[in-house]
Amino acid sequence: MPSWRPPSLECICEEEDLAMRLQTSSIWPCIIGVAAVPMLSSCGLKNDIQGAASGCDEFQAGGQAVATLEIDAKVKAFAEAASELREVGNGIKADVKLACINIAKDLGETDRWSGDDSDSALSNADKTGACDVAASKIDAIMTATVQAGASFALEVSGGQCAIDAEAQASCEAACKADVKCTEPTVEVRCPPAELSVQCDAECKAEAVCQGRADLEANCMGKCESECQGECKGELRGTTVGGCAGTCEGKCDGVATPQGGIAGCAGTCEGRCTQPAPGASCRGKCASSCNGKCRGECKLDPMANVNCGTSVSCKGGCTGTATQPKCETELVPPVCTGDPNCQSSCSAQASAKMICTPLTVTLIANVENTGDFAKLKTTIETNLPAILITAKTKGQLAARALEKVAATGQAVVNASANLGGKAIACAGTAAEASIKASASMSVSVSASANVSSSCTKNSS
Repeated sequence: MPSWRPPSLECICEEEDLAMRLQTSSIWPCIIGVAAVPMLSSCGLKNDIQGAASGCDEFQAGGQAVATLEIDAKVKAFAEAASELREVGNGIKADVKLACINIAKDLGETDRWSGDDSDSALSNADKTGACDVAASKIDAIMTATVQAGASFALEVSGGQCAIDAEAQASCEAACKADVKCTEPTVEVRCPPAELSVQCDAECKAEAVCQGRADLEANCMGKCESECQGECKGELRGTTVGGCAGTCEGKCDGVATPQGGIAGCAGTCEGRCTQPAPGASCRGKCASSCNGKCRGECKLDPMANVNCGTSVSCKGGCTGTATQPKCETELVPPVCTGDPNCQSSCSAQASAKMICTPLTVTLIANVENTGDFAKLKTTIETNLPAILITAKTKGQLAARALEKVAATGQAVVNASANLGGKAIACAGTAAEASIKASASMSVSVSASANVSSSCTKNSS
């Protein structure tokens, strides 16, 4: 058996040069771990060291660039997910920040955040971030208006986000211990309440017909947006055919006194506490809507409903279901494989999520003038980017980033014997995912704060 020989002087010099370069790299601690192996002094590993020292510029270029690398499939899956999620996170942060700045400016504040790229520019403990100020401005105007006798309703349409299940399946193929093992379909792996399909029959009771502003759903239940039809319970909008309760706003075109009037027999514009039987309603219904819904309709406990042509059903279909989409993470795979790799694939699916546009309409039983006019305009223009982050897109991205951040160190440790480039990319991705996860947490929290300032003062 050949005995170990010391490396040549040329090799030693080159390694000393590489060592100097590695000391400036963020992944130097990882390389130190590998350097503890005596064989590292061999010139045969020079290329690996050079690969590690060169870093992972492909990570900064994005997931597509990472996908072209010829490195271990498990490290590639992790680095690709981390890179894509970093891009998603940066995009969400930019969208939320711009929306918050615009709201604050529209409501009288001076922009002092655009030049600050830190997370604290969105939100901080001193409540001086753009979203902190936007939330405070919204709350002040809505609270004052409510105290003056007005009431608000927020109609929300769209904003559903579905993961890319095909991308996850393709990624998981590289993680399998047994290549012949077949994973269940998305219909099986998606939690039933989060599976959205085209249903050829009826959407089950207590499931959701997913209408949009441009695609109304048939509804017998709670409509999150504008209801057109019969409304049980309070309505904010227009009631034609009589308000059996109190009408606040206008009755037959005449402004009501503060506190409203009882028994408006004609058309009530504003808030009607109880529409008359058979009255036609258009607006936000506090209880059950029987008609058309321009947003999500959660069906009543005894209502099976055909959602309508091209309208998706989420949560249960009585007939044949097609075009399945999952609006949360799939359950873990059944095929045995590397758990870190499988987690990276799940994160990739979230990074490639597809979302429907979200729209917002703010209605109130007051004249569209003064501060309310400014509030209505800025809310309807800027709140969608904030609300989709708080409700769906930001939540999926945040959970995915938590996954890659949690598995980062394990992937780095496992990459030690997989070549220098794999080491470099694993270290770069692990470091970036931790920072991106922390930043995403701020974006989601800031968005939730602004959203809450609107929803707590409206129905």
